[in-house]
Parts: sequence; structure tokens; C-alpha cells
Amino acid sequence: MSTGSQTYDDSSAPASVQPDDVDTDTAETECPTLTAAVSVGRVQRFLDAIRTVNDEFQLEVTPDGMIGNVVNDSRTTMGSVRLDASGCESYQATAGKITIQTSRLREVTRMTSNRDVMRLTLDGDSQTLDIEADGVECSLQMSDSGQMPSVSELGEADHPSVCVLEGGELKRIMKAAGHVATEVGFRIEHTCERFVAEAEGDSDRLVAPREADDVEELLVGAVPVASTFDLGYLRQIRRPIHKRTEVTLALGTDSPLLVAFDIADGAGHVEYSIAPVVADDGEESDE
Repeated sequence: MSTGSQTYDDSSAPASVQPDDVDTDTAETECPTLTAAVSVGRVQRFLDAIRTVNDEFQLEVTPDGMIGNVVNDSRTTMGSVRLDASGCESYQATAGKITIQTSRLREVTRMTSNRDVMRLTLDGDSQTLDIEADGVECSLQMSDSGQMPSVSELGEADHPSVCVLEGGELKRIMKAAGHVATEVGFRIEHTCERFVAEAEGDSDRLVAPREADDVEELLVGAVPVASTFDLGYLRQIRRPIHKRTEVTLALGTDSPLLVAFDIADGAGHVEYSIAPVVADDGEESDE
């Protein structure tokens, strides 16, 4: 029997949810316009949460804020990173989507201070993003989003149980599991009302139970849930999670893990969806 991570099928995945007042057909085909001023530090947090999945992402501009939709190359991890308009010093936009690389924007942030204000101007006709911060100016030519895989609505998967814990605790669990195995199992037991992380290698085994009193919040469903995940993908998304940040883990059985937390002092929000490792019974049935 072999195992492997599930991948997301772009042909059946619905597009990200649009605001009620946005025409989805127009938003997908027209380049947006944007005039905004936001601190470099908040832009940096926004980009850091995206680039941990992939460098190239789809920037979805709405009147309520900016959303970075991203999928990794193996299509086992998806991310949706939001920066609200209320977190900007000024913000005005029309809806639409473009594709961009985080590395191009980070070239500007590296030359400025987190306290500086970055001014972003996106011209829908020329598809040019003009950036200015602390005297540094840059003009980037955008591309359309035709080749970017659709990011499915992350709340669509079945997540009957939820555990909320501090980012530092989640990182410690992942680090300990990495010393034992390449995969980690998460489960929420409904009778004992506890969250359990378990990793098993060739000779070593780790079991890390966390009772309801040991975590920030535990919402237990009617049945126990359990899924196994590749530690490589989990370690990949841990970088933008701060130690004191409350992290929500929404879990089902053999279904994607939803990892959610706030950034930019609550002005932004991140959701990652990580495909589970599933057993392939094909080889076993041939024996």
C-alpha cells in the first residue's frame, strides 16, 4: 500500500467567492483599477503569507480590499490572503484580477522601511502597476490571470471539528513530529474532547495530545475526525504564523486541513487549505 497527497482538480473547483456587488464575469475578464496607500509593513506581511505557497499569485482586487489567491506547483496547497481596505490609509478600487509575482513587489519593500507608506496605482487600460515608497519608484507590467489555476472556496470541504491554538504551539508540534516522521496525523476525539497529533517513523513514535483546557478553543463534532498530512507542506506554511497568533485548524476525516489566522494587526486574514495524504489501495489489491 502506498500513500500520496491528494491534489486539487482545477476543472471542478469553484472560483473564489466574489462580493455581492461584483459581477463575476466582469471581474474575471477585466483588469481592475486601484489607487491605495498602505504601510510597507502590511504589504510585507501580505506578500510573505502568499510567497510561502508560491511566487506567482492571482491578485483579486475588490472594493473591500485585496485578495491574493495562490496554489503551489504540486497543487496540494492553496491559499487565500486578504488585506482589507480598512487596513489601508486610503483605498479606492474597481473589481478584477491580475497575475503577479511576489518577488517583483518585494524588490521595492526591501529598499524601504516597514513604517514607510507604499502608494499603489493600477491602471486598468495599460495593466501597469505603479509603486512609490520613500522615494523609490517602480512600474510593473501586469499579465492577465488566464493561466492561474482557480482557487476553490476554502470553506467548501467538510470540517466538522475545529481546534484553535497558539502559533507557537503548532510550530512546536510540527518540529517534534519532523524528528520522527515525514507525515503527521491530526485527530479530534469527540468522547475525550481532545486534539491529538501523532507521527510514526520506522522506529520512533510521537503522540502529542492536547486537552480542551490546553488549547484556546476546541469545537468537537458528533464523530471523531482524523487526517494525515505531509509535514513538508505544513512546514512550508508555518513561516508567516507568529508565535502568539491564534491559529484555527478545521479538520475532517481524509479531507483538506483548513489553517486560518489573522495578519497585519487584524487588518488581514489568511486561509490555507492542505490536501491530506491518502492511502492507495491499488498496490495492496494486486498482491
